[in-house]
Amino acid sequence: MGKVLHRLKWLAIGVIVVAVALELLLRCLPVSMGMHRTLNYERWPLNNTQPHLHFTYSIGWALRNAHKGTTNNYGQVAPFDFRSGRRPVVVIGDSYVESMMNDYADTVQGQLAQRIGVADSVYGLGVSGLSASDYVALSRQARDEFAPAAAAFVITDGDLAESLVPRLGSYFLVPAAGSLQLHYAPMKGDSLGTAIRQVTGDISLHRYFQANLQFSLDPLLARLTPASLLGLFRDAAAAHPEAATAPDAAAQMKVADWLLERLPSSLGLPPACIVLLMDSDRYAIYRPESASPRKDAPAARQHLIDRARTLGFSVSDLDVVFRQHYAKDRAKFDHWPVDRHWNRRGHGIAADEAHRALFEPQPGQASACLASGHDWN
Repeated sequence: MGKVLHRLKWLAIGVIVVAVALELLLRCLPVSMGMHRTLNYERWPLNNTQPHLHFTYSIGWALRNAHKGTTNNYGQVAPFDFRSGRRPVVVIGDSYVESMMNDYADTVQGQLAQRIGVADSVYGLGVSGLSASDYVALSRQARDEFAPAAAAFVITDGDLAESLVPRLGSYFLVPAAGSLQLHYAPMKGDSLGTAIRQVTGDISLHRYFQANLQFSLDPLLARLTPASLLGLFRDAAAAHPEAATAPDAAAQMKVADWLLERLPSSLGLPPACIVLLMDSDRYAIYRPESASPRKDAPAARQHLIDRARTLGFSVSDLDVVFRQHYAKDRAKFDHWPVDRHWNRRGHGIAADEAHRALFEPQPGQASACLASGHDWN
């Protein structure tokens, strides 16, 4: 027994030494880390992370496409602080707008501001994992905080379907009396993972497994709050709402109608000053055999486009635009084949489409939403 304990002791020491060595090595490498969600849960997603964080982004085990950046006073990825009442153009979306895998100057909001000629005329409000239901909540916050002059939404696959899936810490839609009601499930206190991080700081080895290798215990740790410990023995469906069945096309069309009905009042803007930038499966453009299963039914996506145009929204179907560009020069719009997020080229095309929609009169409109030379000073 003594020999066994002696061997186990040395085995434990060896594991600790290896772990420490790996931690020191990874601290010298661009492991994805630094983004910590705001603790002011009622201000999310406008206040996304804790303010003025320095973060590092990379993808995969080989730490590809490494980037560094900062969050601003609202916890949004931007190299400048946002100002209340600024009347900017707001660009709203998920990780495509958050865009940690690109330099800020390469993003749709950065390039749109370059085209306008005023660096802080465009505010990017992007949070990984947002869906259409979150966009309406974020629009209300942006209206009350910034009084935007116009808005552009990057609509990606899953924005409709995921709005009907209850998720802790997010906004979601619940069918009620023949309509849809917006609900929010805020975090209730810090998760165990957050509490540990506040004591130890970021651990590179943990972040390498979590962010770069996509292996994480956080879904479990996020539920281990004092309140949630009392509910560990509830039925599986209640404990894991994210496992709900994906909605069908008809349900997604209702989400699209709900979104279009609420965006103008949520933003305080007419539909003509709201642009929908509809992303596509770009891998299917490069190689049809690389097409991926869609979360949003094609019929629901087309319904959103058709209904938006009928109601006077500006819409750019980027599938059509990307195909036209790719037919000319075969240049890709994303970080193929390791990351589907847009690269500088993809963001630039989206910025061109947003600028055209906002600054050039559209069919049926007497004038553009914004005049060339609009005063943001």
